[in-house]
Amino acid sequence: MASTPGPVMELLGRVAYEIEVMRPLFPTYLHLLISAIFPIYTAAHAALSRPPSASPRKRKEGSTDDDLGDDGESQKIESLTPSDAVLFPLLAGATLASLYFILKWLQDPAWLNWALGIYFSQIGLFFAVKFIKDTLSIARSFLFPDQYSRGGNVWKANQSEHSFKTETGDSSPSPFPWLLWPLPIPTSISRRIWQLRGLLYTKARLDLHVHQLITVKSSIDLLDLMSLLLSVAIVSYHAFVAKPWFITNFLGFSFCYGSLQYMTPTTAWTGTLVLSALFFYDIYFVFFTPMMVTVATQLDVPIKLLFPRPDGCVFPVGAAEGSVAMEEYLQCLAKTRTMAMLGLGDIVVPGMMLAFALRFDLFLFYLRQGRKVEKGGVETEKPVYASAKGNWGERFWTRPKLWSDDIKAKSFPKPYFYATIVGYVLGMIMTVVVMQVAEHAQPALLYLVPGVLFSLWGTALVKGDLKALWDYTEASEEEKDEGKKEDKNSQQQKADTAIQDHLEVESKREKKPGKKSPEEKAEKQSRRLILFSITLPQAFKRTGQNVTGNEQTSTEASSGAKTTADNGDGRDMGARRSLDEAEARSREGEPPEKRARRV
Repeated sequence: MASTPGPVMELLGRVAYEIEVMRPLFPTYLHLLISAIFPIYTAAHAALSRPPSASPRKRKEGSTDDDLGDDGESQKIESLTPSDAVLFPLLAGATLASLYFILKWLQDPAWLNWALGIYFSQIGLFFAVKFIKDTLSIARSFLFPDQYSRGGNVWKANQSEHSFKTETGDSSPSPFPWLLWPLPIPTSISRRIWQLRGLLYTKARLDLHVHQLITVKSSIDLLDLMSLLLSVAIVSYHAFVAKPWFITNFLGFSFCYGSLQYMTPTTAWTGTLVLSALFFYDIYFVFFTPMMVTVATQLDVPIKLLFPRPDGCVFPVGAAEGSVAMEEYLQCLAKTRTMAMLGLGDIVVPGMMLAFALRFDLFLFYLRQGRKVEKGGVETEKPVYASAKGNWGERFWTRPKLWSDDIKAKSFPKPYFYATIVGYVLGMIMTVVVMQVAEHAQPALLYLVPGVLFSLWGTALVKGDLKALWDYTEASEEEKDEGKKEDKNSQQQKADTAIQDHLEVESKREKKPGKKSPEEKAEKQSRRLILFSITLPQAFKRTGQNVTGNEQTSTEASSGAKTTADNGDGRDMGARRSLDEAEARSREGEPPEKRARRV
């Protein structure tokens, strides 16, 4: 008589059964996990900026904000406060309940999907442009890096001479890094590639001003134009043509990527309060109400990521056309594939703390550098900040031993970031397993929030950084005071500029009395209302001026030779022309009355 299995064997048998059932879904869940980590990892690195433990890099004389690149502060981000821990669940619950009751009232969600699709397409366009621009920038750095290593030397790009050079004076005309360096490229094609490289790296200055509406001053390049065109095409297709799952996921990636760069919990304990409040919010609306599941399944807008499950259709090998087996296979393919879903809130809310953990790693990196300097007794000032963003291609093509100090600063230790990633992954795996076993939708924050918070605070406890983590803030009083001083200085500069412009206008009126024509008045008024200009860099202008100047010189030389041949006395004509020009220049400085008497 066979003995009944014990509880341990029953548990192991159940685990083996569930694994066998989940095996066809492993690719889907792996896709889900990678798609959740990808926007968090990229956005966390893109949101890095100078921490309070580092001092800003000194501005060189004559340099502008564009010259500093990523060394300055990043874009302004929204800082959360402890009161947001109460407001977030209330606002989210009110929005969710409103959408749920609107869906019940309309019966058909088509109109609501249309209206929300237009709304999200406008917001998605902004985030999509940023996401595509940063993606193209990374691709540019891999294809056309500023430097690479080969033969134990660092080869740096010299755009003006169309070559890579080393400190020893060696040069290479190939526009590609060392892996593609041996490719035989004709000189004409190589020159075109160098010109394309220069065009991709050329930045222009955009100034747009509409009176009392908008003022934009920014640097743009060719990648901005390309990303704008691609984003308009993708968003328009999703809004007005079709909504395939991969385009919905792309817009979802863009939303997460942009949101994580414009939002910060400010402090670790504020972030803990916000995540804890949303933890209970997610549990209530998933387990105790049908609102969350209903809204997520009926709304076809980019507020979620979609992952197609296997359709289970098996191709009947050897079956003839029109056979029963082939007809059943075609009917199976015609069925709508079920989708696994992940809400964007399950990425943005925990991802906010993961990005905060990465910035805390950067803070500790410069804090410990300053302590080492103090122990050495050299100086007590904060270490100078070097940008922690970008140069992915240069890091890939250059050996770590040959990295410069600026590139080394981008590879700082990241224990808290990696610890929170591990906690997030474990929480996501737990969510998938429980959902598969229980066969019911699960509130992902039920498992993600404990995984992220325990990993963050647990790492601080093990490493002895609890006090540093508790005291760390991304809205220090020093930076606020500096911002106020800068605002006052900028206001004073604007006032001085306005006064100077007013004096120049008055002086021009005194020099040129008389009434202006209506066309001139309208033109002047339009200049005051709308201003749009694109200014190319000086180096680009200088190159164009040299080419134009050479053409003008050759033209003047040929015309001068022709005049000499026709008149037989080139020197007299040249001397007469010089006297006429000198007399005209002297008359320009005369007052109008004297010039009129002379005439």
